[in-house]
Amino acid sequence: MQASIENLEGLKRLITVTVPAEDVKKAYAASLRNVAKSARIDGFRKGHIPTKVLEMHFGPRIVSDAYDYVINKTLPEAFKSCNVNPASTPEIKFGEGVNGNMDADLTYEAHFEVMPTLEEKPLSEMPLTVVQSKISDADIDKMIESLRAQQGKWQVTDEAEAAEGKLVKIDFVGTINGEAFEGGSANDFSLVIGRTAMIPGFSEQIVGHKAGDKFTINVKFPDDYHAEELKGKDAQFEITVNSVSEQKLPELDDAFFKMFGINEGGLEAFRADLLRNMEREQKRALNVTQRNNICDALLNYFGEFDVPAELVENERKRLCEAEAMRFKSYNIPVKEDLSADPEYHKQDALNAVRLRCILDLYVKKSGLQAPSDDSVNEELNLVADAYEDPEALKQSIRANKEQFSAIRNQAFERDLFNYIQNSAKCEVKEETFSELLRVGQMGF
Repeated sequence: MQASIENLEGLKRLITVTVPAEDVKKAYAASLRNVAKSARIDGFRKGHIPTKVLEMHFGPRIVSDAYDYVINKTLPEAFKSCNVNPASTPEIKFGEGVNGNMDADLTYEAHFEVMPTLEEKPLSEMPLTVVQSKISDADIDKMIESLRAQQGKWQVTDEAEAAEGKLVKIDFVGTINGEAFEGGSANDFSLVIGRTAMIPGFSEQIVGHKAGDKFTINVKFPDDYHAEELKGKDAQFEITVNSVSEQKLPELDDAFFKMFGINEGGLEAFRADLLRNMEREQKRALNVTQRNNICDALLNYFGEFDVPAELVENERKRLCEAEAMRFKSYNIPVKEDLSADPEYHKQDALNAVRLRCILDLYVKKSGLQAPSDDSVNEELNLVADAYEDPEALKQSIRANKEQFSAIRNQAFERDLFNYIQNSAKCEVKEETFSELLRVGQMGF
């Protein structure tokens, strides 16, 4: 076998392989034997069909299988001899004159992409924002009010006007250029002013209206709205207010505390329990926030560079499938195949593949080969601390090969990100508990 490699545009490579006729004939003979074992032809006993008859009936298959065998055997050898590791599925093209002649040398080409070769950059020069957060008494007070609101009872109030914190039930019909659009209409839709996240300007234009009011509002869908056909579009909504309700909050008494598992100790015990739960959520949010900050910093630090197109497309399809499943879980109507638009999530996928390349570079630089015990324990604690018997759950996870492998992968990532953060040029940013855990879901 002879192999030569050629660098094409960007990350594209071409390997040309020539296989001697002798090896091709051996592959053909092996393919013929395999077909002979299973072939069935009327008038002949299985396993005793003459070669000429087999070739007459199964000739193309025998040749195809022979070529497949030759390629599967020689292509890995060609990669090794050319010192190259493909990052995409090779596209095979046969050379001129390849027509099933088993007495001739076989020449074929393999077109593929390779991973980029990145030059390491000193992390000490990379700007990185490190978020810190403390839980104050005011944060606990705010959480208590939020829990009271969750347990509050809504009461319809005649002549009440829609205002911050009030529940408004409305009918609406949305149109764009006079045409109704999918998902733009609803009856008796519940909206808490200031709490239910809607498209910008929607809730604000309902404020001040009473039950029975009918009016029209004008809004603009955000440029990053989840429905492609609505992005950046101006829309009108015909609104009918059905009712306005005010919320009566429960008292901070023993009955309220028992709803959250506090049977004794009163308000002091309740606040202490809340603090423990908030600290756990704070730790998780800090991990996510810092991970995102490190990823953004690395992408900005390295800038744009080529990555294999096939890897980007595979990642793009994965992101589209994940988004479709997420929308489905929220009963949000979406197109059957979000990936049909080749640009949808393309930049996100490109960033993900680039980030993978960058992180691989610093895995080698850090010398990390396995997660530390401390990081594994930390990941287990994050998962188990919210359960009644954390130790039992941790033992269960350790006993489950798949679950524990996922924990170890997360712990390895934690160690790598700690290495990057400790090496970077850090600037500390303080955030409140509410800022750290900011969450919002867009209406419709």
